[in-house]
Amino acid sequence: MPTDPAAVKAWVANLSREDLAALTQQVLGGGLGALLGVDEYTTGNPPIELPDPPQQVSALTVTVELRGSRPRIWRRLRLPGDVTLDVVHLALQAAMGWSDSHLHRFQPGGGRGYTGPYFITAFDEEEEGDEGTREEAVRLDQVMREPEDRLTYLYDFGDGWEHLITLESVAPMTAENRDPVCLAGARACPPEDVGGIHSHIELAAWLRAGAPADQVPEPFDDAEHAHGWLPVGYDPDAFDPAEATVAIRTWIRGEHVPWHGVPEPLAELVRGIRGSTWMQATDWLNALGPREPVTFSDAELHLAARPWRAVLDAVGDGIRLTSAGYLPPAVVEQIAKTSGITTWWIGKANREDLTYPVAFLRENSQALGLLRKSRGVLAPTARARAAAGDPHRLVTAVLDRLPIGKGFDAEAGWLLLLATAADATDKAEVYTHIAQMLTDRGWRTRPGSDVTTAQARDGARGTLDALESMAGDHNDTDTALLTRLARAALLGTAPNT
Repeated sequence: MPTDPAAVKAWVANLSREDLAALTQQVLGGGLGALLGVDEYTTGNPPIELPDPPQQVSALTVTVELRGSRPRIWRRLRLPGDVTLDVVHLALQAAMGWSDSHLHRFQPGGGRGYTGPYFITAFDEEEEGDEGTREEAVRLDQVMREPEDRLTYLYDFGDGWEHLITLESVAPMTAENRDPVCLAGARACPPEDVGGIHSHIELAAWLRAGAPADQVPEPFDDAEHAHGWLPVGYDPDAFDPAEATVAIRTWIRGEHVPWHGVPEPLAELVRGIRGSTWMQATDWLNALGPREPVTFSDAELHLAARPWRAVLDAVGDGIRLTSAGYLPPAVVEQIAKTSGITTWWIGKANREDLTYPVAFLRENSQALGLLRKSRGVLAPTARARAAAGDPHRLVTAVLDRLPIGKGFDAEAGWLLLLATAADATDKAEVYTHIAQMLTDRGWRTRPGSDVTTAQARDGARGTLDALESMAGDHNDTDTALLTRLARAALLGTAPNT
């Protein structure tokens, strides 16, 4: 079969009536691709050619309509033209009222969903192996330039929510119109997993009719089942543009997720928990409250710095370790006394191998980058010397290096910091949760063996020892300070005024 257009035309003209009928059947039946040797279902997703961004950023006013909704569910948004589609996704989720618990997709133009080229997400590329133009690389003003330009946004491929985005107007960007805003809209977003637009129409009509018990729509068994499944206080006709604006800005800042504002290793750790303990981890995150640096009083800073200053003062410019690699007895005694260990430790506290609190302090000082050992000599690091005379700097230098350890120990330490910062007081329960979280993360001590509470506690030991040494002595730990130190390890310390 020829492929040149002119040759194809001549070829078709010379076909017999029977051959022409067969070709027509191939075209109507979708088999022409097979006839040409092309699999039309595996042609991939080609890159989408886009114009360069405009030289000047503009404010774009768009309408977003949930296709098929009756009465119409819609929003009017004003967005900066230079936001990328991954950010537009967050704005749409917040403005509509979705929870971002399903996959999504942008397609250029206003065609009906799931046909034609689309912009791919990180999940599409990394998990599905899709090819194409990444949404993070596309600005809104590259796909919407002139009024009436359209963009299709698909969400939840099971329920099939299709949103038609239409550009209403383009205005010069000013200080007054740069921030994203919801200008208008009507009616509430459908609840997640309701079954699609037609199921939502039936559900909303039932609610508007007073939710009669004898007319409960599918898939609910009865009125109690329906009300128990719906969001608390759900009203299909309720919508507030001001609330949507707050939500949009919160989502764009990333503050809508429980792990916002915490160090990325902890955020990544929590996101990687796949089991039932994910809810416990997010409960601890939610208990953190505002993500603000922690302010300490002078007295708290002096107490928290005391164990590290005791070690640094005793080590001085450097000391030679014994032939067995231990601190000299006089140095052990000095550390034990000035750190407060002798007020509760039973024994002479003059041998490091028999005075584990001093041994832990020395080990942690090295792990935290305050001390280094070279050729049998233990000496302070440059960062320790810079912070030694300032309690605030010294405490901050320590907290910035928590948790202690790598791999398993680091993850156990992060989770302990989180639980402590959330003021989880039942330590036995905390370690039970941490052990299960680590198991859910895929850690195993041997094939088929879950992480035990003892192993979780041992993994977090260095981090806990460091925190507790800063919060008072063994017999009188200041639990409130312990919690605040853990919070500061996650959220930072405020300047000391």
